[in-house]
Amino acid sequence: MNFNPNLLLHAAPAMVLLAISEFLLMNHEHRSKETRRNLLNSYIIAAGFLTVTAAMKAIPFMLYTWLFQFRLFDFELSAWWVFILAILCDDFTCYWSHRMTHSVRFFWASHLVHHSSDTYNLTSGSRQSWVSVYSGSFLMWAWLPLVGFSPEMILYVKSISTIYQFFLHTEQIRKLPLWIEFVFNTPSHHRVHHSSDLENLDMNNGAMLIIWDRIFGTFREERSMDHHYGLCKKIEDPTPVSINFAEFSDMLRDVKKVSALKHKFMYVFGAPGWSHDGSTKTAKQLRKECSDDPTRIVVMRSMANDPAEFSRERLKHQMINAM
Repeated sequence: MNFNPNLLLHAAPAMVLLAISEFLLMNHEHRSKETRRNLLNSYIIAAGFLTVTAAMKAIPFMLYTWLFQFRLFDFELSAWWVFILAILCDDFTCYWSHRMTHSVRFFWASHLVHHSSDTYNLTSGSRQSWVSVYSGSFLMWAWLPLVGFSPEMILYVKSISTIYQFFLHTEQIRKLPLWIEFVFNTPSHHRVHHSSDLENLDMNNGAMLIIWDRIFGTFREERSMDHHYGLCKKIEDPTPVSINFAEFSDMLRDVKKVSALKHKFMYVFGAPGWSHDGSTKTAKQLRKECSDDPTRIVVMRSMANDPAEFSRERLKHQMINAM
């Protein structure tokens, strides 16, 4: 089996064409919520990501190649079952890696780029961080070459997963047949993941499969397509540069303002929204407050919604639905 290491780059033109087609269709039907600035940000961020990916893909490849010499098994890499097993192992790793990016602020600082658009479509779904490769998240896949999957196969199945997930970012597909919705990640499941409504935060972390969310308790069914998308804490002047680096700047500011080492550590490796004085809260803390007192209006900052930007009615709606 030929594992094309440039699969993602070869697929990029078709992905761009589909994204433009979707935008033109929605614009023709007067259903597009895109602004010119948001659209331009998405294009520039996507172009930057592809450039960095092409330039830096050698880093994980060299690591996986070195680890591959210590492999436990010598798989027949051309066998179909090995390929399926590689996809399952990659998808399992994707789930935990994705969940980590929503649980640890350091990783969220780069992953939030993907959640930064207030619209949900193929174009906004192409937003990926320029610096995620430097965060070391690729180390999560280091166990795959040790098991016996070749570096070429690993990068190939990761590319397949990335292409699959691209097509999840659409509101044009509502629900697929029940068996597909039960096993696979679908646009419906992923819309929940991108929703910034409190009850949906950090849910549905699967890549190609949704079974991991069902197993590990992070699954949430889509009850309505009336989602609010984008970040809970809005970036004041969203440009491609600020979207990629704003949270790193905020994180450094928070580290500098405290003296205790444990507080400094938590501001980097704690959950997004954590604060030493309770001035900002995590999604888990907010959901607990809502369940304890669903009629209380909670002031949401940082990981929570900025009350200056979101209505009192929306906050009340979120808390009631979070029960």
